[in-house]
Amino acid sequence: MTYETETSETLEEKIAYHVKEILKLLGEDVEREGLRETPKRVASALLEMTSALRTRMPYVKVFKVSEDGVVRDPNQIVLVRNVSFTTLCEHHFLPVIGKMHVAYVVGDEGKVAGFSKIIRLVNYFASKPQLQERLVSEVADALMNSDVKPKGVLVVSNAIHMCTYVRGVKDKEATLMSIATRGVFVKDNRLKSYVLRMLTMESKKELI
Repeated sequence: MTYETETSETLEEKIAYHVKEILKLLGEDVEREGLRETPKRVASALLEMTSALRTRMPYVKVFKVSEDGVVRDPNQIVLVRNVSFTTLCEHHFLPVIGKMHVAYVVGDEGKVAGFSKIIRLVNYFASKPQLQERLVSEVADALMNSDVKPKGVLVVSNAIHMCTYVRGVKDKEATLMSIATRGVFVKDNRLKSYVLRMLTMESKKELI
């Protein structure tokens, strides 16, 4: 039976079994009260945090800016800021926690994406083992190739990686920023700088 045809319950049971075995290898007593339900909880959490591996990308619903179909602002910029995301570092399977900002220039057809759909796109691509650099690229490509048909897309993320926060170098201050550009943002540095300045106008906030 493949993962595609297995039920969530079956997958959870199989993952929980292996988590239990890992705990045993680490030297834990899996029958003690505090750990009896841990394998099932870990399995449930992993299934939730990797849901994109088993589901389709959400459809990006679009709306016309103008009711009469006339585009009066041909270079309107839409910026969605501070989309919280959590993903799993594919190297250590530890959380990456951060914020993402998604900007795009409205295309010639005057279409914009539903606000919540941008958030859903971020959450979708974050719901699998990831590299932060790949994550921003996947979000940028998905929006660029959607029915919005924007002239360009810019995606910025800033995040804390628990693989460096709690292990290894154990640096609790370092963050990683990654930027992906598509369309007009690739060649128009003034436009890119303008959007990046808009992001710095907001007061800094703690990531976690």
